[in-house]
Amino acid sequence: MKYILRQSALTLLSFAFLYVLLAGASFLVFPDPSSAGPRDFQAAERTLYMTVPKYVFLGRSVLADPDRKIILVGASNTGVGFRQKLVQSKLGCANVSNLAMGGANISEVKQVINLVHEVQTDRERQQNTFVIGIWFGMFVDSDVHFSDGDRHRGETDVDIERYRYGFYRRTPDGPVAVLPPQWLDAGVMAIRPFLLIEKVAREARAGVNLLLTGRVSAQRTDDERESVVMSDADKQKALAYWKESMGRTNDISPAQVDVLKQTIQALLSSGENVVLVDLPIPAWHRDASPYEPSYRLALKDLLREFGDQPNFLSPNMADLDNDVDYSDEVHAKRHLADVWSIRLANTLDSFVCRQKPDNAPRVTTLRSSELMTNEPQRVSTVAGN
Repeated sequence: MKYILRQSALTLLSFAFLYVLLAGASFLVFPDPSSAGPRDFQAAERTLYMTVPKYVFLGRSVLADPDRKIILVGASNTGVGFRQKLVQSKLGCANVSNLAMGGANISEVKQVINLVHEVQTDRERQQNTFVIGIWFGMFVDSDVHFSDGDRHRGETDVDIERYRYGFYRRTPDGPVAVLPPQWLDAGVMAIRPFLLIEKVAREARAGVNLLLTGRVSAQRTDDERESVVMSDADKQKALAYWKESMGRTNDISPAQVDVLKQTIQALLSSGENVVLVDLPIPAWHRDASPYEPSYRLALKDLLREFGDQPNFLSPNMADLDNDVDYSDEVHAKRHLADVWSIRLANTLDSFVCRQKPDNAPRVTTLRSSELMTNEPQRVSTVAGN
């Protein structure tokens, strides 16, 4: 009996030693970043967190600070189109973080906003400016959009990260926190050895892919995106893909429109700023898509509902729709992303950095001909070179 106890104790000590060793190695290879300041969550591959959803979920405590914060949320075209470092370089009054998540629908955008709020105090929330990038492809119901066989139907990438390490538990009424948000950093500290093991495994797979295919990942590089020209066949495949993916014949989901309305209203009511960006797509896709008309009507309704509120703005980017500036049906090439970023920075500079309570900027529509008001329109412009 004593022998068994002694062996059990030695085994536990061995596991404890290995755990401490891996934890120490994780800090040596991936030092813990500063707990405050701007953060580009699109750089997840270069961190211990590996993917954007994991990085957003586990690294969001950086946004719990009393400084002004500009927080970009949306899908992959927001993540690719707005260069965090470029936007930040033009703004001295606020920390810019890009939390856009590839494949996000409006419901997942709301989840990301809620995750940020979980780690913030009421005072910290009032320093937020949420830049919400939207386009028609995000208005698809979760049960349709998140229906892969390896997940519970309707569960987003955020939900998967909630359950992965036991921080939340699944219930019939939705996810319930096991670890209170104020203990998030302690929880992340506890799982660093496991994150390191996952990172090593991921890098090993990338090495095998490099040997077999000559590529580390299926994702295009910026240089590859710059040289892409879509053929007519590519365009037809893209239109067929979105017709299948949207789960509807010719209109966007009204339920997702309602989610966006509720989200914007909640942010404005809590004193936070909202910049709603109707992200341009190439003209060929916009003009050929059956979903664009219903999306345009929903956007008009949103601007009518919120356009007179001083902490709401919708900047003009409708002119950035040249087909050759996009690598596919939705993603801006690097040179256009620079234009997007500078234009957004100029808008934020006047809306956030120079804003005065008695002279707040008015809403700017993306297509002024679609929404007539008695208020003067303010259009944000930047040189396109």
